Amino acid sequence: MPNARVRISARDQQVPLPTAPEVRRRPRQSRAQHSEKALRDAFVRVLLERGYAKTTIREVASVAGVGVGTFYEYFGNMRSLAAKWISDTVKDAELKLRQSFESHRGRPLAEVVDAVLDVQVKNIAADTQTWTLLFTLERQVSAPSAFRRHYDTWVDAWRDALACASDPPPQDRLAMVARMTHAISYGWLSQCMLTTDPPPSEATLRHELGLAVHGYLTGVARLG
Repeated sequence: MPNARVRISARDQQVPLPTAPEVRRRPRQSRAQHSEKALRDAFVRVLLERGYAKTTIREVASVAGVGVGTFYEYFGNMRSLAAKWISDTVKDAELKLRQSFESHRGRPLAEVVDAVLDVQVKNIAADTQTWTLLFTLERQVSAPSAFRRHYDTWVDAWRDALACASDPPPQDRLAMVARMTHAISYGWLSQCMLTTDPPPSEATLRHELGLAVHGYLTGVARLG
């Protein structure tokens, strides 16, 4: 896979960074939900083929099989569509993460952590090109407040995962341990997508991440 290079076009440099996805109308009926999803799916298809700077509203609408007017019913501009895609992808990944540790509730910490890492790595390794674009765009399209919100979503999920183990980290250290654990996993996975061409294999991603996270948690248990 070629390493993704995403440039923000002059068109979007003039658009204020959204603190949250600018969705003009929230789809409630099945047809409206289908149209919004079609636009998001089309955006990803065009993005992967042409890059963000060359992705246009007209082309996204055409690939989605809707009119440009329909696009503007849901999104104020291309940047708001990109922000919505990032937000939805993060939420979906968080749900998978939470499902992974809920099924391991009450088990030893090492098992809970392994379950979470398995899901995280598998999710990203299944589509490295799309995740490379997301990791790049979230730094350019999302406002700092939106980026922090996404980041804190992962930290909260890690905190809940660690807390559900039979031998969790000390309560007074739980929030910091969750933040550090996420920093290790997010940093490793995102930087591998952004800086290596091609990215490491799924097995390598998982092995090295496991060493880092378990090594850190062992240190926490020993040193506090």
